[in-house]
Amino acid sequence: MNKFIARRDNKIFYCSNEIGVKPILSKLNENINFYKDADIEDTVVGKAAASLYVLARINFVYAHTLSESAKTYLEKNNIPFKYDELVKEIRNRTNTGMCPLEKSVIDIDDPVLAKEAIEDTVKILMSKKKSQV
Repeated sequence: MNKFIARRDNKIFYCSNEIGVKPILSKLNENINFYKDADIEDTVVGKAAASLYVLARINFVYAHTLSESAKTYLEKNNIPFKYDELVKEIRNRTNTGMCPLEKSVIDIDDPVLAKEAIEDTVKILMSKKKSQV
């Protein structure tokens, strides 16, 4: 099963097993309109992913797990959605606190600024990962 699926007119045009915001971010950086009017199915959607969906002007989100801040943000931006489970927040991989990407955008309403904050956070996380190798 793919972790991330994008459909347009009920046809899958992109899917990915990458985790986090990678499948959204990589395609947005290639073409800001890549996901325009798409229906997205994603395993975990926090506010970081929701911000990118707003920026991408998607049509609909189906999340297996949705954070409360993502739900509020999607509602505020008039993007319809469904979810299986609503959680207080998306947790980091070690379950010791909030996901760093969700934390980076928690107080940001502008999707352009949110994307910048996400990219900055990803760079920091990647540099930490490299220094541990």
